[in-house]
Amino acid sequence: MFSKKQLAFTSLILALLFHFVFYLNYYGPSISILKKDLKYLLAVGSAFIMVFLYFATYWRADLKKSGIIIVFDILMLWIFISLARSLLEIKNFKEAREFILNNYMALSLFPILFFILGVSPKYFSDINKTLFIYTIIAFLFSLLFIQQFELQLFLTYSLFFIILTIPLRSSKEKLLIVAISIVVIIFSLTNRAGIIRILFSYCVVAAYYFLERVKIGKKMLYTIVFLVLMIPVTSLYLATRGHNVFQIILGEDEDAYSQLDPLADTRTFLYYEVFQDLKINKAWLFGKGLNAGYDSPSFRTYRREVVEVGFLQILMKTGVIGFLLYAFIIGNAVYKAILRSNNLFIKTMGLFLTSYFIMLFIENQIAYNLLNVIVWIVVGFCHSPEIRGLDNKEVLMLFQGNNN
Repeated sequence: MFSKKQLAFTSLILALLFHFVFYLNYYGPSISILKKDLKYLLAVGSAFIMVFLYFATYWRADLKKSGIIIVFDILMLWIFISLARSLLEIKNFKEAREFILNNYMALSLFPILFFILGVSPKYFSDINKTLFIYTIIAFLFSLLFIQQFELQLFLTYSLFFIILTIPLRSSKEKLLIVAISIVVIIFSLTNRAGIIRILFSYCVVAAYYFLERVKIGKKMLYTIVFLVLMIPVTSLYLATRGHNVFQIILGEDEDAYSQLDPLADTRTFLYYEVFQDLKINKAWLFGKGLNAGYDSPSFRTYRREVVEVGFLQILMKTGVIGFLLYAFIIGNAVYKAILRSNNLFIKTMGLFLTSYFIMLFIENQIAYNLLNVIVWIVVGFCHSPEIRGLDNKEVLMLFQGNNN
């Protein structure tokens, strides 16, 4: 028999391996074995273990009867309903294989289950060690293919989280993280979202050191965060009034699109096409299931199943209901991290989730990958009463594994 911890970390390691193999195949050298569907069994195995842990273990005890359990269970129920709706549309084995063996479809929302790992303080140290070791190995491996376009950034996706742990690390580890960050940025300048994510993480680290020296009231900090979280809401409202927020920020761009142009507007047409599709299909409230696609004149297809904006993906798959549940759990995590945490590390995790939520409206694709796995581990950290209850010294000891 395997223990809950062994199963949990087996799932995490399978998710790490899948992420590595998937992006190595997508951006790296042509390796025939990586092009086969076999690699998706890593993700399916990881997701299956998490579903088992969700139904068969007492993970809810770590939340100490928190009301968020009910919301989380409703969200998972809604995801399973969305999955069932998609399965009912499948007509043959080929369609079933294409749906299940796809980290953007059947598997896309199951990283949410890694919330279970985050809420347990027993896993806190080992999670951080595992992600740190993976990042180092992935970085060293990526140096062999440094000329491959954006490969390094995707293999070291976990870097954005490792940066957030700088305040808890030794001087040597801090220097190593900074060095890796510099190399990744230099060789990935064309990936706006990846660079922004790394820079956001350094801003959060700067906020940690600032808050360590300057005392700011919890309510003041939360008010600032709340106003930041209102940015996408305000932007969507302006959009309904006919204002193009991206053009307001970036300005009018009459030049031909180039991926090397960091100010190119590559999102407005996605919003228009997805919103039009949801309106025509009357799918705003319930979405279209995990196999959702949309009619895209820009890409010349009647069914485009991947959209580059996380918010739009959630809307397509689960509708407004699914998005509100998703947003509430993250928003509540931010609230608890800032107002109900006794240590700076969890407060800065709340700031990180704020940046993630903002990015959700311009990037942050929903898929079975490290970004979404780590985000939901962090959401778990912020909801954990035990981790939030630790002071700065105690959370450092827990991070180092000295919590006996």
